[in-house]
Amino acid sequence: MTAWLPPVVWLAAAYASGCGVVVLGATLPPAPLLLVLALLPIWLFKRPSFSATLWFAFVSGVLSASSWRSERARDCRLSLPERGRYRVAGRFLGYAGDGAAPFQLWSGLPGGCTGTLRAFVKDRVSVPEPGVPVHGVAQWKGGRRPDGDPERAGTLVFETLREGGQAPSPGMDLLRLRGRIQSRIREIYPERAPLVEALVLARKEGVSVELRESFALSGTAHLLAISGFHVGIIAGLLLSLGRLMGASRRVSWVTAAAGSWGYVLFIGAPPAAARASTILSFVAIGRIRGSPTVPSAALASAAVMLLILDPGSLAAVGFQLSFAGAAGLTLIRPALESRWLRGGDGWRSDAPAWLHRAGRTLRGATLAGVSATLPTLPLVAWHFGRVSLAGIPATLMASPMVALAIPGILSSLLLSLIHESGARLLARGVELILACLVGTVEGVARIPGASVWVPQWWIPVALIAGAATAVALRMIRDLGSTVRRWIAAQAAAAAVMLAPLTVAVFAGPSLELVFLDVGQGDAVLVRSPRGRWVLVDAGPASDRYDAGERVVVPYLKRRGARGLDALILTHPDQDHIGGAAAVLRHLPVDAVIDPGLPAGKDPYLQALSEARSRGSGWMRAQQGREMELDGVRLDVLHPPAMNAEDPEGFNDASVVVAVHFGEFSALLTGDASVHVERRIAQGAGVGPAQVIKVGHHGSRTSSAWELLEATRPEVAVISVGRGNRYGHPHPEVVDRLRRVGARVLRTDRNGTVTIRVRRDGSYRVRVGR
Repeated sequence: MTAWLPPVVWLAAAYASGCGVVVLGATLPPAPLLLVLALLPIWLFKRPSFSATLWFAFVSGVLSASSWRSERARDCRLSLPERGRYRVAGRFLGYAGDGAAPFQLWSGLPGGCTGTLRAFVKDRVSVPEPGVPVHGVAQWKGGRRPDGDPERAGTLVFETLREGGQAPSPGMDLLRLRGRIQSRIREIYPERAPLVEALVLARKEGVSVELRESFALSGTAHLLAISGFHVGIIAGLLLSLGRLMGASRRVSWVTAAAGSWGYVLFIGAPPAAARASTILSFVAIGRIRGSPTVPSAALASAAVMLLILDPGSLAAVGFQLSFAGAAGLTLIRPALESRWLRGGDGWRSDAPAWLHRAGRTLRGATLAGVSATLPTLPLVAWHFGRVSLAGIPATLMASPMVALAIPGILSSLLLSLIHESGARLLARGVELILACLVGTVEGVARIPGASVWVPQWWIPVALIAGAATAVALRMIRDLGSTVRRWIAAQAAAAAVMLAPLTVAVFAGPSLELVFLDVGQGDAVLVRSPRGRWVLVDAGPASDRYDAGERVVVPYLKRRGARGLDALILTHPDQDHIGGAAAVLRHLPVDAVIDPGLPAGKDPYLQALSEARSRGSGWMRAQQGREMELDGVRLDVLHPPAMNAEDPEGFNDASVVVAVHFGEFSALLTGDASVHVERRIAQGAGVGPAQVIKVGHHGSRTSSAWELLEATRPEVAVISVGRGNRYGHPHPEVVDRLRRVGARVLRTDRNGTVTIRVRRDGSYRVRVGR
């Protein structure tokens, strides 16, 4: 079993699997595991088999991750009150002027709770330098998330802020030093400071959403984060510097390894950078001892070390992508090089030497890109829903620019200590390189088809196809190569075609209701049994956040939606129609339905303009209108026919929709007030409903007792933003819902809520958190 991989690789895989069992949510009884550990001395005495050692590694991973999860669940940051105003002290770990920044809290919260939290600074409050001790009055906005990240349990919003105070830990303050470097970067690079901070300090708070999106679409997002590439540049600089100063090879390698670790710890030890430094340390030890280092063994050892320190990092996307890419370079690249580089570099033997070198370099870089990309494709598709087709060529173009920019940035920062003008002059040259980098990335991102959406169900289908191909090749290995390829292709094609059919057969015809977590707003998706979609509201939008762009469209694309049969806008308030323009821009929409209440608000006008330019129909919703999709009926219960009555405001004009499928019913009430709800409850079209979307985000102006009595919901979903300034949902409303026997789910605490319904009225609820 271990002939082609060192034993440490299998041990690391077993340990990581044990961690994964717990980190991904499984609960195992600890007693049997402790019993297995108690047998360890016997195993050691009797020289246990390798499989027993693997089992021990797996159990160790389970226990380690269980301890981590228990400790995190007891973290005081997860049990803080939802709202409050406190006088706190601490320091910012990043520049707070660009939005949310991590804040290291020393004192001020109930129960002496401390730790790192996200924090904002209000516009009128002066922004401190990162790392400087500060104190002030801050409003705490949060919610209980027992299984969430303690650092994101809530947000501190500073109303007053002053510098001063003493850090609780004595000695050299690296955070203060990092803050001074960040301030110096903003002085020397006024135009490109956020990008420079991302490239050398791993601080991405100031990078605009548009630029981040361009890096993601072009497949070069890994260049924007501190990774093994950046650590390799730092180590290479230190190695070259050591050799120039006449140091021996041994001293140079020790200096490079120590220097890279110092840099990685200074920026906060991101997983990819810590992995690279760990591997570099193993390589340095091998060079010092004069023995070769096995790359796969070094990678496995680095994984185990990081998981021992933090088992929860296994769930981090950065950790998964970093090790998947490194594993591809370690395991796939040698095989590709042995097959594709055997014939030389592609140039004739009498070609100039520089062409041979360039050919070998280009082919080697391309193979490295392919090797690192292939293992990460399923992870990227699963987590982000899209895959960049231009990632490898874009990386080949952008990597040299980053490799030139990083030494230039570091040199300008060092030069600024002794010659300010010279540092600024050097910075102008670096800014030219960065401008070329940004231009390249944005140019590639604008190429049609540079990035494609990948429905999530494609990923297991692709894995099934790959497994079927591998099995087919294994079974027919004695046949000719042409026959083998043909049979393998047929097996893969059959798996691709049959997998979705199998899923559909076992799942049966079902309706899906998806209450998306869009913050303080509404966005509800209705999916028919045959995969047709209706969207009710599209969430809020602002200068910093567009729910349509960031949540609704990505979700639909991941689910494989090609368009919408209807977009129902319940009323023209920003928190309901803010994301509509983005939805109309990215997806074909057959019809837009709204209460026919014109509004001069920008989101409404933008949605109207997009619908007109895309050729979407626009119609007025009114009581009695019906829509049927594959056995799912949507009935409009409000507003009444035109001129029947004048609504007192946009909320009273809300479109109220009843969804029926077989024996199941759901009610979506928009922001209708209690007056509207009472009239609906007295109408003939309202009966028992298993699910209700609670009106107006749980405000006391909605959820009339008469409507709850008439519908008797079993599940009540409140679409609400965490720590919202309105105090939604109101405790009075929550109590009223519970008194009618409803299970209350909230998107601020439970995340996206998905309800899958069968025709007999049975249903299953799944929550995101």
